[in-house]
Amino acid sequence: MELEAPVLELLDGYKAMGGASLDLNDPTVLATIRAMAIDTDQDLSDGPVDGVEISDVVIGDVPVRLYRPSAEGKLPLHVYYHGGGFILGSALSGELDGLLSRRAFDAHCVVASVEYRLAPEHKFPAGVNDCYTALSGLVADAERYGLNSDVVTVGGGSAGGNLAAVVALMSRDKNGPRIVLQLLEIAGLDLTSSSHAWRNPTAANDSTREADVAWNDRHLSSPAERVHPYVSPFFAADLSGVAPAYVVNAEFDPRRDECEAYVARLQDAGVHAVGRTMKGHVHGSVTIRDWQPARDWRAEVNAVLASANQTALAGLPLDLRE
Repeated sequence: MELEAPVLELLDGYKAMGGASLDLNDPTVLATIRAMAIDTDQDLSDGPVDGVEISDVVIGDVPVRLYRPSAEGKLPLHVYYHGGGFILGSALSGELDGLLSRRAFDAHCVVASVEYRLAPEHKFPAGVNDCYTALSGLVADAERYGLNSDVVTVGGGSAGGNLAAVVALMSRDKNGPRIVLQLLEIAGLDLTSSSHAWRNPTAANDSTREADVAWNDRHLSSPAERVHPYVSPFFAADLSGVAPAYVVNAEFDPRRDECEAYVARLQDAGVHAVGRTMKGHVHGSVTIRDWQPARDWRAEVNAVLASANQTALAGLPLDLRE
């Protein structure tokens, strides 16, 4: 399948960024690349989202941006973790306001976007702990924020999908909040990047294996941590009892292999899990604003979340389908 022009343009942008060659120990370089990575003009609302209220709160010591649709009573909670390779991105920049206002509107829930600490200044497990603190703190204070603590989901894209999967594991391990659904998009679930796809690159890859490992290692204190289950959920010894999962990957993303393998491992552990491959997509192409396949992807995941919320509110078992 030939890649479409907007996708090719995105891949050219990845190459221009430099990736692993950047000296992120230089504060000036780090600040510059973080500023370049944030596009506040990137409106992914895909139409009117009237009535969604945006507010900023602090949960524990973790800043969180809330998106609440106009509705009375307690609403389901969806905790969202942004991408950026554990180094870039922000929940508070405004870049995600369109995307997450639409998600709150379509799925009829409060979306909480977490401003977790970033590497390389803050190594694992700092950001991971922030992500779990935000989830558990919001659920503990559900009354204050008008949340239905019985209908809680997590989600994220790329590194954020990794963090959502990790939080689902942590919540099981710590007897934390019951999670109805983990909605994982283009998630890096094996930070060893050792799958067949990584070892056999194509022109559609957003990065090489060497560059991806070097980038992700900036999140870690040592290479040995790559296989920690709260770094690479794929390596969790036991996945039984983890929240149901809808795992979305891109056809030409080298992370596709690990996404599909994670779904298989979840299913083998008795977890309700579905994998979905988006044709013609590469890593991150879901964020292309005016490309219809990206709009379709965004609409689909919001519909999956809406269905999960409605099913949980009705007290029915979740029925995920590809």
